[in-house]
Amino acid sequence: MIDGIKTAFNFKIIPTSESGIPLAGPPFVPFVAMLNPENFSIKEDIQWVKDCAPGAAGSNSTYNLTRPRSFSIDLTIDGTGINTYGVKIPVTAQVALFRAVTTNIQGAIHRPAYLMVQYGTFICTCLLVSSTVTYSMFDSYGLPIRAKISAQFEERTVGALNTILAMLSSPDLTHAVTVKERELLPLLTQKIYKNQHYYLQVARVNRIKNFRKLKGGTTLSFPPVSDK
Repeated sequence: MIDGIKTAFNFKIIPTSESGIPLAGPPFVPFVAMLNPENFSIKEDIQWVKDCAPGAAGSNSTYNLTRPRSFSIDLTIDGTGINTYGVKIPVTAQVALFRAVTTNIQGAIHRPAYLMVQYGTFICTCLLVSSTVTYSMFDSYGLPIRAKISAQFEERTVGALNTILAMLSSPDLTHAVTVKERELLPLLTQKIYKNQHYYLQVARVNRIKNFRKLKGGTTLSFPPVSDK
C-alpha cells in the first residue's frame, strides 16, 4: 500500500560535514522521499564473549561491545503522478538525486558524503552501506514509471551531536523490547536511554520482581523519560 504525501514526516537524507553539520547549496542537495517508507527497520547488535570451561555444558557470556546501529528502508519511487496531484516527476530523476546524495563521489571531500537521516522523530548521522533499485513498471516507451529503493545505512558517532540526536529521537518514545536469553535489564536500559540508572524504574513499570533473571521472549515496555 502506498501512503499519501505527508510533507512534515517525509523521509529525508541530508548530506553533512564530517562533524555532522548539514551542508547547503550545490552540489550538496538533500533527498526528500516523495512517499513515506514502506518499511523502516533498525538493528542493534551486541557482542558477547562466551566463556565455556572444558567439559562443561553451556557458557557464561560477558559483555564485550555494542556495534553501531544499522537500519534499512524501502522507498517507493512513483512517476505516474497519482500521488503528486498529477505532477509527474520522472523516476530516473528521483533515482539520480538519491544517488547524487548517497553514493556519488563529492569533489570537495573525494568520497561519498556523510549523511543524516531524518524520519519523524528518528534522526541519525550515518553512512550508506548499500542500495538496490528495482524498477517495476514501465511506460509504452520502456521508461520506468515506478521503482523501489532498498537501502541500508550504518550509524556513525559524531561526539556530542549524537548525544543530542539520541535525546531527540529516543527517550521521548515508548519502546517495546523483546528480551533475548541472558540479556540484562541494566544493559537494555543503557541501550534505550543511554543511562542504565533507570533500570529500577523500568523494573517497576513492568512489575519485574527479579531484574537479574529476565525470561527470554518477554516483552518489556520502556516509557518516555519524564523531567520529574
